[in-house]
Amino acid sequence: MSRDARPRRVSWLRVGFLADGVFKLLVASIYVVLLQVMTDFLDAPPWPLVATAALVATSGIAEITFALRSGAGSHTRYLVAYDSGWVIVTFIAALLAFNDVLGAGAFWLAYQLLASPLVAAVFAFGARRAQTD
Repeated sequence: MSRDARPRRVSWLRVGFLADGVFKLLVASIYVVLLQVMTDFLDAPPWPLVATAALVATSGIAEITFALRSGAGSHTRYLVAYDSGWVIVTFIAALLAFNDVLGAGAFWLAYQLLASPLVAAVFAFGARRAQTD
């Protein structure tokens, strides 16, 4: 049986990439739906949150596309690095906010504003490369 004629096996990596991409789309949607509440809570103007939502959504779409086209394990480290960074920055921002440090919300948004386009590019390139292979 040729490689293209074989049925596709569901890979848990694909499912993981797909689930993470859907989660990012959900997070971006929540940012937009709760825009006023979040800007008040983060003490930030709306535009960084809208930009963050767009970039997180772009990252999620790139990850979903990658999952559907390839889902190669070689990209797991990028996902782990991005998500680990997000957790660490969230923890630090929460500590800063609980200690009444101004800019904690901006710090949290800045990570997403910088890291989301990077991870989107990595996964978009990976999906494009999988399409040409």
